[in-house]
Amino acid sequence: MSTDRAGLHSGGIWRRLTGARLVPAVVLLAVVVTAVEAAATSASATADVHGSKLSTVAAPRLTPRGADAEVRVADGLRTSLMRSDTAIAAAKSRLRVLSAQEVALLASLTASRTAQASAQNDATAQRNRLVELGSQVRLARSGLEHSVIDLYFRGDAPLGVMAAALESLTPPLLNSSTDPLVMVSYQVHLRARQLDQARSERSAQAALSSNATSASERATAAAMTSAKAESAHRSVIARQQQRFTRLAATATAQVGRAARVRSTLLRAGGTGAKDADRHLARVLQGRDYKLLMEESSRCGKGSRAYPNGRWPSRARCPLYAAPDQTLRRAAALAFNRMSNAFQRRSGSALCVTEGYRSYAEQVAVKARLPRLAASPGKSKHGLGVAVDLCGGVEDFASPAHSWLQSHAGSFGWFHPAWAGPSGGLPEPWHWEFAG
Repeated sequence: MSTDRAGLHSGGIWRRLTGARLVPAVVLLAVVVTAVEAAATSASATADVHGSKLSTVAAPRLTPRGADAEVRVADGLRTSLMRSDTAIAAAKSRLRVLSAQEVALLASLTASRTAQASAQNDATAQRNRLVELGSQVRLARSGLEHSVIDLYFRGDAPLGVMAAALESLTPPLLNSSTDPLVMVSYQVHLRARQLDQARSERSAQAALSSNATSASERATAAAMTSAKAESAHRSVIARQQQRFTRLAATATAQVGRAARVRSTLLRAGGTGAKDADRHLARVLQGRDYKLLMEESSRCGKGSRAYPNGRWPSRARCPLYAAPDQTLRRAAALAFNRMSNAFQRRSGSALCVTEGYRSYAEQVAVKARLPRLAASPGKSKHGLGVAVDLCGGVEDFASPAHSWLQSHAGSFGWFHPAWAGPSGGLPEPWHWEFAG
């Protein structure tokens, strides 16, 4: 609570008065008058330093029935979160399997396309070789024809007689004789061997070309099959990713709802509500804090300073486990880190009854309790740098209050001297940000 409170806090006199339903009206009125007079006396003694201090009735305690209902809501939400976590884990596992399968399919597709390209290159090379051999065969035939014609016109016997004589001869070495018949015999056998070799190579190359073409066709078919399989597999992965995205969105919505439920549980007090909050916090595993900090990357960023009580919502950030309460950006981020640290120690976040207080709220308080309320526009809450806490912090002797006294300074928060046990107006629940 800030300089606009008079000790009437949800954990102080006001809570005890409103909770005493069996007190007769006259007695209740007397108690109220006594409390107001005492508060007014204390406030006047410290008015020069702090001004009057007043508490609005922020976040009243739940009835036992309402607290039980919130506990049931928390239990149901915790069950839903666990189911969502199980479904998300299964979806992640399925995506990992599909990703491994996709790697294998991509490898198969790559191998098929490589084989296809190799087979096509081989077929092209064989066809080029066939063209080359065809040219060589045509040259060999042309040379043979010219040799025979030349010998026919220059020889003494008809071509038929010469051919018959050549068939009976054994092919001699090229340098064994200069006789024309020997030369003709040599040329005939040389051309014949060249022709046979060309025919043999042509036949072999034709077979190789056919094999290469078949291999290319098989490789093309394999590549098409692999491509279809890979495309179908990508569709399966896309559907699985869409399912995972939907599950994650549902879980995120549940986390946001859990943050609001935790705020109610923390304010409710009682063993059952505290236990429910701790169970919910264990299931959340800090996801509500992570989500809040991700969203806080935008809230209030670059905002200028506004008059007291005039800070727009865009210039403020929500508080951890109390998203309905806000502060200016620096104060909120520091408080959220402190609250998260407190949760790691105690199992629950800090309980917040009030953060920022608008000018209109200050006016309402002033109208309700004019003698105790500070003038509107004088509240630390109106600047977004003060909080009122609950959940045990409102007791000077509590472990929660002691933890804050030891650690709040590390986060830029402090308990003002006037609100201390020996201060002008003891308020253990009121803490301020120094930034």
